[in-house]
Amino acid sequence: MILLLLRMRWLAFVFLVATPFFGHAQDVALHSLPQAVQETVEAEKGDGVVKTSESYSWGDITIYRIEIDVDDVPTLELHVAENGKLLRSDRLQPDKDEDDEAEANY
Repeated sequence: MILLLLRMRWLAFVFLVATPFFGHAQDVALHSLPQAVQETVEAEKGDGVVKTSESYSWGDITIYRIEIDVDDVPTLELHVAENGKLLRSDRLQPDKDEDDEAEANY
């Protein structure tokens, strides 16, 4: 029982200490992003269209998450630091339907 209470206290402490370092995401208009971020997005998006952009904090750094659609299909997600450095680029895959899964099993 004492061990359980100590673990609960430890988890509460870690949560309270870590919360300020991980800011909550906020929607951001593309034109209001830093120029360096806009340039990186422009270079990476190709024929795509920016559908959403939001910012979040990682310590004292602001990171921007930008979703890019091609032909109205979510295709690419970028994570760009406020200085314009591309931190992550993920190709998004469409969700499979049950029919697609059934066809894949044959």
